[in-house]
Amino acid sequence: MSPLFSLRSNQCSSSSCLRKKVFLLLLIKAIDLCCCRISKPSFLRAGTSLQKNNNMLNSNILAFSMRPISSAVTHVYGTKSSKYFIASSPSRKKSFLDDMLVTNSHHRNKSSGSALLMSTAASSNNSGENHSSTHIESYESKVKLLDKSSKLSLAPMMEYTDRHFRHLVRLLSSNTLVYTEMIAANAISYEYNALQRGDIEDDWMIRRFTSQSTRSTQSIGGGREGPSVLQLGGSDPEQLATAAQCIEELTKEGFCDYTALNLNCGCPSEKVAGKGCFGAAMMRDPTLVKNCVEALSVGCHQTMPVTVKCRIGTDDIPDWKTNDSELYSQLQKFIETVASSGKVTDFQLHARIAILGRSISPAQNRKIPPLRYDLVRRLVEEYPELTFSLNGGIDSLDMAIQELDHCPDLAGVMVGRSFAAQPWNWACADSLLYNNDGNEIFTLPQNRWELLVEYGKHADAEEKLWTPKIRRQILKALMGLFAGEPNGKKFRIALEEMGGIPKKYEKLGLSMENEPPVSEL
Repeated sequence: MSPLFSLRSNQCSSSSCLRKKVFLLLLIKAIDLCCCRISKPSFLRAGTSLQKNNNMLNSNILAFSMRPISSAVTHVYGTKSSKYFIASSPSRKKSFLDDMLVTNSHHRNKSSGSALLMSTAASSNNSGENHSSTHIESYESKVKLLDKSSKLSLAPMMEYTDRHFRHLVRLLSSNTLVYTEMIAANAISYEYNALQRGDIEDDWMIRRFTSQSTRSTQSIGGGREGPSVLQLGGSDPEQLATAAQCIEELTKEGFCDYTALNLNCGCPSEKVAGKGCFGAAMMRDPTLVKNCVEALSVGCHQTMPVTVKCRIGTDDIPDWKTNDSELYSQLQKFIETVASSGKVTDFQLHARIAILGRSISPAQNRKIPPLRYDLVRRLVEEYPELTFSLNGGIDSLDMAIQELDHCPDLAGVMVGRSFAAQPWNWACADSLLYNNDGNEIFTLPQNRWELLVEYGKHADAEEKLWTPKIRRQILKALMGLFAGEPNGKKFRIALEEMGGIPKKYEKLGLSMENEPPVSEL
């Protein structure tokens, strides 16, 4: 029987496991399907009671064999002779994350949602000496956190890196820098201006775009979500400034606390770079990008660092496949122009060009253009006053370490699809990349069992705040947790069934008001 849950600890007593039964249904599905390998899940049989499932859970827990971290590294890298093999796991003395839910003052009810956002810009424009001093201190602390956490970043991915998946990643690593999905600046600007004019009374749309996990990670100096970056998309400096001002006001209210703002100059999607005229299309006009990052900095009153994610160029360059000198020259021009604003020193480069001249899908744009890591390394060498992170093609923790070893001055690597497909493969990032086991920030779950328990608390808090209608979206983040494991497909099917319960109730005209939360089903 393959033990599925352990990666970080040498052992786990059965008594401690027995205390983690609060997340019953999801755990039963994970355990029954992925460990016990029963032919038909008990929770799918008619007439099965919760007590019966609970008894099955008790009898099966004792059968677990918890895999030590040495086995985990072997599992990730394939052999114990690996350069990065670790013989044993550091002892963990801290308890699990306390059940600290953010108060409703951070996540306001819809009826009073716009109360603080409706305040005029006069308060935010108060430029007294103490006010400026506070901004400088806040800015410097965020720059320091950004530099510290950039060694590994979760790339922004539409429909993937929402607050639920970012919370899952934070349970895996206390240090990894997480990025939001790209948020359209014009959407935030429109909603914010409508609130200021009094055209609408509810700011739920803005909260939907910018919200972070409702559970505190007890991070030290890292805000509510730890090191995190909100990515904005747009090419209108005025709209970007308004969006940045909105984020700053939400930060003051305590609703969110992002480490930095990022401008998307790398998305090649037709909706973005084509009709939208932003994303990768902005690399054609470095001066416009410079104006946009200046607007972001002014909009947030320099309370947050501004960074830029881009590609190494576009297919506008003639013979880009062979004309390396012209390709690199255009890349230099872009970097130098944007950096000359004095607002940006941090770039994340996807080491491919963006094909915009012909209609291909974003997935093809991630595969067809060849990777050019050499151009990114050249930038690192020639611009030591700037920091660069490498994105594209990094599909394992081992490869991430190799790239950082190959170019020691590289600020970090950015990973997207691999994180989404198999998040558990990155569970050792803190110890292997950041040279600690996460104790500096907060206690991490030591295995997938504990991860599910903690994520269950997040799920309950989110459903309480946003109603059970978002259950499918919450559970989507867990889809890759058992990827490649025996019965992993059954686990995903079980999650789908759980996510569909609220919709079934709605179709039947039934209320879920008195139904138990997802962790107590």
